[in-house]
Amino acid sequence: MEEKKFDTLMLFQIIFAILVMLISIHGMVTENYNLQPLMSIFMSVMLLIIGLREYKRTQSLLWGIFYICTSLFILFVAVKGIMID
Repeated sequence: MEEKKFDTLMLFQIIFAILVMLISIHGMVTENYNLQPLMSIFMSVMLLIIGLREYKRTQSLLWGIFYICTSLFILFVAVKGIMID
């Protein structure tokens, strides 16, 4: 049986997932949504890392490109949301 390897990309993915969860919980509890663009940026980085890990795991561009394109779209929306406010 192959042992699962814990790499640095997984560590960064976990860190960004925790940051996204903490910011979203803070927004829900305090009903203050000023940090939502920051949460979107962290989510974008997390999806970028998922895409890189998927490409590294399968050497297939299909799902890697899907996650990376989704990440870039979320980053675009977050930056546009920051610039409008």
